Amino acid sequence: MKLTVASFATFCVLSVWSATCSAQVPSKPGEWPQWRGPNRDGISTDKGLLKEWPAEGPKVVWQVDSVGTGYSSIAVKDGRIITQGDLDGVEHIIALNAKDGKTLWSVQPTPVVSLLETRIEADMKQLDRDKDGTVSEIEALGRFGWDWNKYDKAGTEAVEAVADRRSAALLKELDKDADGKLMFAEAGNLLRETFERIDIKDDGADATALATSRTEAYLKELDKDGDGKITRQEARGTALDRNFGRMDVRDPATNKSDDVLTKDEIQTSLAKHEAGRDGVVTIDELRRYYVANKVAGDGILTAAELRGAVGGYRNGMGDGPRGTPTIDGERVYAEGGNGDLVCLEAATGKTLWYVNLRNDFGGGTPGWGYSESPLIVDDMVIVTPGGGKGTLVALNKLDGKLIWQSKGVTQGAHYTSPEVATINGVRQVVQFANQSVFSVSLADGSPLWSYKSPANGTANCCTPIIEGDLVFASSSYGTGGGLAKITLAGSTQVAEEVYFEKKMACHHGGIVKVGDNMYSAGGGPLMCMDFKTGKIHWQARSAGKGSMCVADGMLYVLGEGHDVALAEVTPEGYREHGRMKIQSHGRPAWAHIVVTGGRMYLRDQESLSVYDVTAK
Repeated sequence: MKLTVASFATFCVLSVWSATCSAQVPSKPGEWPQWRGPNRDGISTDKGLLKEWPAEGPKVVWQVDSVGTGYSSIAVKDGRIITQGDLDGVEHIIALNAKDGKTLWSVQPTPVVSLLETRIEADMKQLDRDKDGTVSEIEALGRFGWDWNKYDKAGTEAVEAVADRRSAALLKELDKDADGKLMFAEAGNLLRETFERIDIKDDGADATALATSRTEAYLKELDKDGDGKITRQEARGTALDRNFGRMDVRDPATNKSDDVLTKDEIQTSLAKHEAGRDGVVTIDELRRYYVANKVAGDGILTAAELRGAVGGYRNGMGDGPRGTPTIDGERVYAEGGNGDLVCLEAATGKTLWYVNLRNDFGGGTPGWGYSESPLIVDDMVIVTPGGGKGTLVALNKLDGKLIWQSKGVTQGAHYTSPEVATINGVRQVVQFANQSVFSVSLADGSPLWSYKSPANGTANCCTPIIEGDLVFASSSYGTGGGLAKITLAGSTQVAEEVYFEKKMACHHGGIVKVGDNMYSAGGGPLMCMDFKTGKIHWQARSAGKGSMCVADGMLYVLGEGHDVALAEVTPEGYREHGRMKIQSHGRPAWAHIVVTGGRMYLRDQESLSVYDVTAK
């Protein structure tokens, strides 16, 4: 679905930041208009900042809990802070006053509002299977599993009273044989993996005897052909199905499993992984689980609560949007976790145009959601739907109409954001997708070169570093990073590897290049490495794995465990000049740290905290 609204004139000021890469969105000193700053390199232009933090950390200017659930970082321009987050479960683009953090506007793209209302109406009818006009706990569990309780709003009733009432009602509904307890066959398909968590470990039980008796019961119930084993087909839909792969021991010679569970395999796994658990859920266990998880809703899913359940991107590693908005003149470009790309009026949040990367360009949502930040180049906005129709698209930034799609490159989208560079005299877009780092012509999206060594099969997240005809890219999951030299090969180009260093394995925190050296905490320790040679100068624990940026000769490091550190930018060794810790909101701190305009911005889920880091 595409919506085009009457556009107005904008302009773009080109400011060169190296021999090959250029910032495409206009900004003034102290502004951070896009992902990783003015030049997409993680470097702030600030000067006159603190070189040493007080013991308690820098002074807090303001802090708000109004930016919603998610991992989006922030853009700062013209006195506004713009980010994304789920508000009451619904994905929004949010603008704050940079002076005090007050919300200026928070919006959904206009077409998304209409689509969501239509979906909710249809879903409510589908969920209400008994047609009584309400969606009960049983009906909600069938769709969402235990997670539905995140969207069932708490009332005034005490948690203990809710637990008494709802556990009794759920047991009565599911206990088909009326024996006062729930077997997996009665409740497992509804409660899913939660069934095992509800089943409390009895530390006083004989774990071996319990595992033996459970194994015998499984064989008696499921071994239909009486051969003393359980095949994968026989285990379908049972308590063994979910953990079948874990139980089925691989042959050491071939490293392959036989898709058959023996008595010994079942018994050994139960004794190790489910020691002291009897595989049965009692009313007491169910009640204790409600209380432990602070379930306080009424057990009925309303249309408003359903909106919170389906109104944004959902993932077991954390709900909400991931990408950082880009501010270009009087317009804001933002990409949500489900591929909703919107252009908004910066002053009001009014929708100017909208597209969806899946529906309009044949994209496929990557496993942890669309996570990129839109790239503005000249009159284009460039994003990454991924998929068979072309990995990248260039759209007219004024009306969202397609200019080109990279039909010669059809990799799936991953979790990086594109960059523009001039390599060997050719303006091009560099991106890291699911199979390789690659480049296409800025003019028409035709392929130029690709470099596969840094890619892994799980998650490529780190923005490549480009200097001249050299490109460094890195990923985690046992891979590492490599430097490629891009050379001319007729009308195209070729990437030739210069070196590869497994220790520079950047997961999601990014790399910053200062002078001849790169700095990254994306793989665990903070590292300093020579860009052209791959020589590692030093490694240090610092704040742990996480994101970083550079300002006024200092490294600002935000660890995913919520530690924050200040250290010198130097190849001579790790020199720390400050340490603090921010409050956790139950998820890793994955939104990238920002330092601009004399302030340090730390986003963690719904919280945004701003610190004064100027030298007084």
